[in-house]
Amino acid sequence: MTIDRISNGPLGPIDPSGGQGRTPAAIGEASARSVAIAVVGRIAAELSVTGGQADVLGADPYRLRELTDAVAEALPGANPAALGELERAIEGLAGAIAADMAGSVDGRTIERLDHAVAGYAPAREGVDGVTEFLNETAQRVADAH
Repeated sequence: MTIDRISNGPLGPIDPSGGQGRTPAAIGEASARSVAIAVVGRIAAELSVTGGQADVLGADPYRLRELTDAVAEALPGANPAALGELERAIEGLAGAIAADMAGSVDGRTIERLDHAVAGYAPAREGVDGVTEFLNETAQRVADAH
């Protein structure tokens, strides 16, 4: 099994200027990919596959709080309850990705995530739409395994 360099992924930060779009699908996909890279990177570091990245990741190994804050900043005006649901959706996706990686020895977790996010557009807008997107993506990752 080989794991590609984590830093070579197609990710960038969520664009708060709206240049890349602020649709729930665009923000959801960026969030899902960020969670996947963080989870895969952390697990690879724990298995000593990536050579010492574990120290860089700090106390919040998947950086989920940071990601929740970035999504909330990109979609201002969400109420605290919606942000709580968003955080739970992000944590649920992290769990689905970690379970997929732990349960598979084929190294295709990121590929399964790519298939899970392809073509899905949430019915709701704003933070609720991003939450819906992440919950659906977590379910699709779990179902693909």
